[in-house]
Amino acid sequence: MTRTGWAWVLGGAAVVAAVLLLPRKPGSVAEVEVPAADTLPTDPVDRAVALVNGENPMAGIQALRDLAAADPPNVDAVVWLGIFSIQSGQKDKAREHFARVLTLEPAHTEATWQLALLDMEDGRYDAAVVGFEACMSADSSYANGLFFTARCYEAMGNTKGALNRYREYLPYAPDTAVVAKVKELIAQLEAGNAGKTD
Repeated sequence: MTRTGWAWVLGGAAVVAAVLLLPRKPGSVAEVEVPAADTLPTDPVDRAVALVNGENPMAGIQALRDLAAADPPNVDAVVWLGIFSIQSGQKDKAREHFARVLTLEPAHTEATWQLALLDMEDGRYDAAVVGFEACMSADSSYANGLFFTARCYEAMGNTKGALNRYREYLPYAPDTAVVAKVKELIAQLEAGNAGKTD
């Protein structure tokens, strides 16, 4: 990898990590409270997720598998199986789960988002951009997609696209540290693009 490539990876790693940890939308899958065992949710998917995040993870996974295998399958259970597959490092299995969700519900935003994140991580930037754009079109609360499309455009050498998306993202940045880092990324792109003609 070139020095510029390493700079891109290292320079943006902190802000990417910060944005990844932000909730994508209110009540998103990233926000799970683990209730006490005697107050487990009544919804079967919520109950299974609480078990996975609690003292009996395998019982929760099995419950999600059973819900996913039902006829018709519980789509939310399949999404959670994909998310937990990512957490356990099984990216191929996660892709299978999210692809299954999209065969059942082609416009499923969370499955599309998760696949876009996997595509970005795997360097499939064109596919990632398509996924992030679809999520943002379907639900404006997926504003972090602006940041991730900027990162993809930057990796693809599309400076203009990256600059536009970074600038669009700034009003959605959650705190001054992220704003400062995004402004730094913008300044770096502008400095690198100075003197070039389109």
